Amino acid sequence: MHKRWRAGFLGLALTAWPWAAPARAQDPNTDFAAYRALFSVATLGPARGTSTVTGFTLHYRGAMPHAAFALATTPDGRSTWRFVGGGQSEQATRDALQTACDRDAASALGPGNSCHVLAIDGTVPARPGAPFQPAERHIGPFRTAPLMFRHGPQAAEGVVIWSHGYGGPTVDQRRRSAPGVLAQLNDAGWDVMRFDRDPADDLLPTATATLRRGLPLLREAGYRRIVLAGQSRGAWQSILIAAERPELIHAVLAFAPAAHGEASRPNILSEGLGDFRRLLAGLPADGPRLAATVFAEDPFDPDPAARAAMLAELARTRTAPTLALFPEPPIRGHNGVSDWRFTRGQGPCLVTLVQAPAAAAPRGLRRNPCGGG
Repeated sequence: MHKRWRAGFLGLALTAWPWAAPARAQDPNTDFAAYRALFSVATLGPARGTSTVTGFTLHYRGAMPHAAFALATTPDGRSTWRFVGGGQSEQATRDALQTACDRDAASALGPGNSCHVLAIDGTVPARPGAPFQPAERHIGPFRTAPLMFRHGPQAAEGVVIWSHGYGGPTVDQRRRSAPGVLAQLNDAGWDVMRFDRDPADDLLPTATATLRRGLPLLREAGYRRIVLAGQSRGAWQSILIAAERPELIHAVLAFAPAAHGEASRPNILSEGLGDFRRLLAGLPADGPRLAATVFAEDPFDPDPAARAAMLAELARTRTAPTLALFPEPPIRGHNGVSDWRFTRGQGPCLVTLVQAPAAAAPRGLRRNPCGGG
């Protein structure tokens, strides 16, 4: 899976720079301050473009190994970047990224420009200190998001379970990146785990049964609060499970929830609005908290505006914080949650919905960037 965004003006050429390393090197695998210093704007050197910073400090952290991040800049400050996740090997990932990013650089910045690979699986070779080791921990059907920091069940605010979408029995999405907003929650003290499923055995009843059985294991491990988050079918099943086991779920973050197929193909999309209304009706009025995001021009959504209005109406009747996000273009499409502008603009509202006291949590319908929440 490739992700690429072109950054805005950066200010300086990408040249050698002194690393602002702490006097005493810490381990980014166990020390959160060291981890954030690794995935920080300082690691980018002179690069300060908004999309570049968002891409490296947040989006790249949702990648699956083997994962690499590359960057190119010019003396006048223009830049391009790309990361590759889920590669078969470190060398194959590096080679694929170098080729693709060099092509981007030549196209966007002019002939002769090329990228350098900044990070491999979270480790920045040019940076002093302990290397980062992708996390490999499991609790039941859940695995730690490899490039996220693991606070641990006792120290964490809780755990976020990420559920990817479903593309049919031959499309394996277990190597797809999680969105940048999850890294924002990770920074706020939440552990992030993935609920990855084999596409050959990912029917909705099977997936929901496995997810349901796994939730008590998270509590037994020591996590005080559980947030279910997902995209497409993963979002749909997250709402479904929250309705079935509300006593176990603190909040649901549902991005482009869908379970009826694509409009351009034979499907049951016409039933989507009614089924979505019934799905929401299953949630108790007093919890869990809910944020659901719909996007314009989503081919899996029969009517994004109607679903946004449905969510806004639900927010007026539930006592639990309930938020509908319907971002204005250019954020659009079924995978709009992966747009760096969504992370930058709407992410703060989602973190506030999860973190804030109920009276302070955002509610209703929001189309503009969230700012402080």
